[in-house]
Amino acid sequence: MHTILTIYLFLLGLALASFLNALMYRIDKEYKYPEIFIKPSHCEKCKKELKWYDLIPVLSYIFTKGKCSQCKTPINIYYPLSELFLGISIALLYFTTAPWYSYPILLILFSLTYFDIEYKAIPQTPTLIFLISSLIYLVIQSIISKQIVVNSLLSGVIIIVGITLLLLIMYGIKNLKEGFGFGDFLILLCLSAFLSTKQFWLMFWISILLALVVTLIGFIKKKFNRKTALPLLPFFTIAYVVVMTYGDLIFKYLRTTLVIF
Repeated sequence: MHTILTIYLFLLGLALASFLNALMYRIDKEYKYPEIFIKPSHCEKCKKELKWYDLIPVLSYIFTKGKCSQCKTPINIYYPLSELFLGISIALLYFTTAPWYSYPILLILFSLTYFDIEYKAIPQTPTLIFLISSLIYLVIQSIISKQIVVNSLLSGVIIIVGITLLLLIMYGIKNLKEGFGFGDFLILLCLSAFLSTKQFWLMFWISILLALVVTLIGFIKKKFNRKTALPLLPFFTIAYVVVMTYGDLIFKYLRTTLVIF
């Protein structure tokens, strides 16, 4: 039964990703209600309505060879990759019995990632709502446990202050937004409210490592230069899933390695 539910949640994740991608796109393009929900999916290039077989997550991209079935316009590979990522992530969260709050947080990070990849910026309003929700969560946890619960909030503040000072030294106050943006700071602060200190730091360093690997590959292939802006939220999201699913195994491995060496 556990395996069957895991497979079901994987498929559900694929469908959710497809829906969220379409929803974020329509929000971005300022579709009005109720059109934002009820307008049939269509190709933005040729404006023709997509058939049902064009809307199957991941598989449609493979069958159409990454192109619109009507006008053959290339489809951004972000869509099938993001669908596959969310499907696998939700399945892993269930399979490893991750806490309940990891699911809505994943969906929030996934949705905001669309804008970070598209514009290298994160919308302020949903980010602030996420931050307020995180603080409310800490208050509720404090009331339930009858003691102040801050989780890794202090670590989040330390990282934000540290990075801000580093960017001030490197770029000066006029170019403070180079590297990390204000939205990245807030997302880190939000996540610190839900993670333990060791989970938060593991997530942070995994995301930085992933970003460095991608940056190096980009420079080697000459697709990046010093002015290339790299969206960081995708790396935070991947690292968050890793920590929430296999964080304990990583900590166990690190403890064993440190003892050996």
